[in-house]
Amino acid sequence: MHPEIVIARMKRLSTFFLALIMGVVAVGATPRQEPELGIFIHWGIYSLFADGEWIMAQKQMSRTEYAKAADAFYPWRFDARSWVKAIKAAGAQYICFTSRHHDGFSMWDSQATDYTITRATPFHRDVLKELSEACAEEGIRLHLYYSLLDWSREDYLRGWSGPEHDKDPLKADYPHYLAFMKAQLTELLTNYGEIGAIWFDGYWDQKDNPSWDWQIQELYTLIHTLQPNCLIANNHHLPQPLPGEAIQCFERDVPGENKGGYSEGMSVSGLILETCETMNHSWGYSATDTTYKTIDEIRDLQARVRALNANLLINIGPQPNGELPEKALNLLQKMSQKSH
Repeated sequence: MHPEIVIARMKRLSTFFLALIMGVVAVGATPRQEPELGIFIHWGIYSLFADGEWIMAQKQMSRTEYAKAADAFYPWRFDARSWVKAIKAAGAQYICFTSRHHDGFSMWDSQATDYTITRATPFHRDVLKELSEACAEEGIRLHLYYSLLDWSREDYLRGWSGPEHDKDPLKADYPHYLAFMKAQLTELLTNYGEIGAIWFDGYWDQKDNPSWDWQIQELYTLIHTLQPNCLIANNHHLPQPLPGEAIQCFERDVPGENKGGYSEGMSVSGLILETCETMNHSWGYSATDTTYKTIDEIRDLQARVRALNANLLINIGPQPNGELPEKALNLLQKMSQKSH
């Protein structure tokens, strides 16, 4: 065979394998694994209102009035190690912690804003740092929930979900807001050790704005650059995962069903599958939502999810004082016991 032909074929093969490798990175493809149990943690200043994490939007609170809750947030009973030990004993392999929910309040020492637990509250402690250290000690992976939308910042254009007042639409500046998110994601993936996954939410907030472009691939590229092994999940409710995602989320549903109303039209992909569900009915702490699932109901759900080779991410909403609710702790203890 002519040497030039051999060289040309070698170049084509090199290009093919490089494209194959890059393709795996681009779509976030990962080998399927044994089904795992994760614990979702929805916790922020909304816990003070004791009525779930959407209280700001549901009660149409102005961002300035809502923000005053930060001054009263002092979770003095928070103990990251006790959280992680109880979660590990229940058989969980990972924790997904809400670093920033839709209200825009950051639960870590972010330098990109003063609206944080370390600056805007009298508590001043970096709870995410403490949680990341406890997870590392116990061998539990840490995933971080991050909201794409923000009900408080004026540079984020109001979507369908936010309060109808207290934002000047003329101050919307998505390039500025995108830079803010990149700065925060850089902090999360630089200062808190190895992060197992970034779990996005809020993509659906601009569903009534057909021209909207989240420029989501810029965020995905940043994540894979900072931590190549960090997986990406996005609770966008789209029919198919987006390039760069490794985990397909099913909110309040096992893969392939739509009983919760969020999975219509979603096909089951070959990525890691994950069902997220609550222990009671609320994601954030609610003083009136005391009807928790029974241990048999949780075990049944876990079995159904496991049969589909999917993970179960079961949620707890900690109290404003930093403790896990007693009923949630009781369920964790029962989950640690083998069913008979």
